[in-house]
Amino acid sequence: MPRRAAGLAELMLRALRNSLIILLLLAAALAAGAWWALHSSLPQADGEASVAGLSAAVTIRYDAWQRPYVEADSLADAFTAQGWLHASHRLWQMELFRRAGRGRMAEMLGADLVTTDEQLWRFGVPQLAERLEGNASPELRTLVDAYLRGVNAAIERLRLPAPEFLLLRHTPEPWTRSDVFAVGALMAFQSAGNARKELLRLAIEGTVGSDRARLFFEDLSDREDFPFILAGAPEPGPKPPQGPRQAGADWTSALAALDAIDPRHQPLMPRFAFGSNGWVLAPQKSESGHALFAFDSHDALGLPNLFYEVHLFFGQQRRLGGWSAPGLPGVINGFNESIAWGFTNIGDSQDLFIERPAEGRPGVFLDGDTPYAAQVTTVSLPVRDAPNYSFEIITTRNGPLIHDDPPVALRWTVQDIGDLGLDGLLAFNLATDWDSFNAALDLHAGPVLNATYADTHGNIGFRTTGLLPQRATGNGLAPLPAQPGNRWRGLVPAADLPRLLNPPAGFIAAANARVNPPGSYPLVSADNASPYRMARLQAVLAEDRQYSVEDMQTLQMDWYDGQAAQVLPALLAAVADREDLAPARALLSEWLANPVAARDSAAALLFQAWYLELAEALFRPVLGDALYRRLLGESYLLSHALDTLLLSERHTDWWPAARATVLATSLAVTLQRLETALGPMPSWRLDARQRVGLHHELSKAVPELAPMLAAAPAAWGGSPATVGRASYSYRRPFRVIHGATVRAVGEMQTTPAFRAVIPGGQSGHPLSPHYADQFAAWRAGDLLPIASNPLSNGPSVSLLPAPGTTP
Repeated sequence: MPRRAAGLAELMLRALRNSLIILLLLAAALAAGAWWALHSSLPQADGEASVAGLSAAVTIRYDAWQRPYVEADSLADAFTAQGWLHASHRLWQMELFRRAGRGRMAEMLGADLVTTDEQLWRFGVPQLAERLEGNASPELRTLVDAYLRGVNAAIERLRLPAPEFLLLRHTPEPWTRSDVFAVGALMAFQSAGNARKELLRLAIEGTVGSDRARLFFEDLSDREDFPFILAGAPEPGPKPPQGPRQAGADWTSALAALDAIDPRHQPLMPRFAFGSNGWVLAPQKSESGHALFAFDSHDALGLPNLFYEVHLFFGQQRRLGGWSAPGLPGVINGFNESIAWGFTNIGDSQDLFIERPAEGRPGVFLDGDTPYAAQVTTVSLPVRDAPNYSFEIITTRNGPLIHDDPPVALRWTVQDIGDLGLDGLLAFNLATDWDSFNAALDLHAGPVLNATYADTHGNIGFRTTGLLPQRATGNGLAPLPAQPGNRWRGLVPAADLPRLLNPPAGFIAAANARVNPPGSYPLVSADNASPYRMARLQAVLAEDRQYSVEDMQTLQMDWYDGQAAQVLPALLAAVADREDLAPARALLSEWLANPVAARDSAAALLFQAWYLELAEALFRPVLGDALYRRLLGESYLLSHALDTLLLSERHTDWWPAARATVLATSLAVTLQRLETALGPMPSWRLDARQRVGLHHELSKAVPELAPMLAAAPAAWGGSPATVGRASYSYRRPFRVIHGATVRAVGEMQTTPAFRAVIPGGQSGHPLSPHYADQFAAWRAGDLLPIASNPLSNGPSVSLLPAPGTTP
């Protein structure tokens, strides 16, 4: 190359290199500026802040995991501090909650969410929020206003909103009373019923016929060893529904309409449903001689965590601690200076009715043979960067239509709320004994829940609470024809709801399984979790021994697979003569002696994979791909049906060939698939496939945001049937998305002593060191000690009455 050309090339390379350096420096400067800007949106962690309406100064001190301990002169001031904490640390989560509760998500997120908003209105969620606000007592309104003063003071102090608001270019607005009650309505809705499963059963019936569809009405509750909480008095079974269902209807379209309000299908729909294990031990079963309380709430895992832990000290030695829902004052599950409580979801408070339109008469329906005009309401909703969206809600005598063709109406107990509201939340937070706790739960105007209870006097208890329908016919498992004789007969009186105090066994456990036997009154729900977690808890707690707090902590992480213990013997017996399956049979037979789904267990992986292969072999060819995929999304429904086939001789027409042939073929296919993916059997481990991660709503909708907003998946054990819950959708096996959003254990001594952990962390800000700092402890099964008194040191914020605003 000529010297001049070489020199020119060198000059160009040097210029390019210098340009790249400048670009990199600019990029670094921009990144630093962006980081500084985002970092400036972190909430205040120390110093002082003025808040209007405080009667006196409030001190907030944080422990090492940023769990706040609040010292206030009054409950109102304590709730003001809680509002300030919620808005400081979880404002984005609160924004999603209030918008879903008010049916106004499209106003912030755009036209893709108009179907979600419409369905929320059709189900009556914003309407419920209005009724809850209208029914609130003056005392509750005063405390809600105190909470709002803290929320809005924190919003006013924002130097920069949280990253989610910046990504969406949205500025959070001040909160009002209506927003708080909207959060309460959303909580009631997402824990309320089984509409999707009702429609799925109907779609299956339309595909396979009513005789074969009976399999999906089974729940194993006819077994002698079913672990009921209560053995109820025998009553006549439910009467058969009156009238035929609509033949030839496309029920899959009605199913699809519900996807818009299901977080599993609409990633921006907030997670707000409850599951849970809860158990309590009487003093005679405790090493310390005090009652023991254990609770772990099972919900969709994600960031930020569903619950925010808070500890309030106020008034004359009063205390309220536990796990709150951002957007609501008080705590959902928790304890005070006298009692502890935890809720597990159980009841079915919704039913669907198949309406009959009067032919040629729009808006007119038949009640039996009597025509009547339905009520029509027009709703207009704002949509971001688009015109308002308007639609009509048609309300029949059975409730609003949630689908027009075929027409399906929703009946929900909150439509019969009367004068009840959220006062029950305040009342059970402040209850001090079994009687006042029960009186508080009588005021609960939401979904049907089971409560486990323990107190410092050594009492343990159980109570079903909520609005439970008195059904005239059926048991809530499938939609009913819109006939007068099928209509509800009112609500079950609160005094008739199941309850138990200090049973002779010395323990009570609840785990979303059926409460009482078929034919006993009242029917709490026939659509429940499988019985395996409940059976395991009862078996362990019934042992003739005394338990420590550490034993309770260990049981919360118990990975004994009761489902495998029940069904695997039948599976192995059926393949006993297949020599080619001998290695797999030997592996599973050895494991069956103690079927723990440990992370390093090859047998646990093989069993779960074989189970899923069996489901596909039995159901997919008959139901077809689309309906089978719907069934995979309802794990309880699938497992009840499949376990019934495996554990009984009923419904033999579902076996496409001899039982032994189907079981052996499915095992052979499972082995082949695992060997292809993981290599030879000796190298298999459950955690080679099973992972648990924490996703954010925005990272689910936009996966590219995951590195910023989500916690990376980690190896995990357990199964959907274990007490230490590792639940995944059968659509995406081994990707654990549902588990304990709180684990707490307490010893009910004179001053209750608790320890707890949440997945993720207290903060909702991705740059906070407390965004996911408890995730490692959660995976290890550790519990973090909770101080019994206000902290005397650590980072602190003083909330001071704003000048001229003291009440």
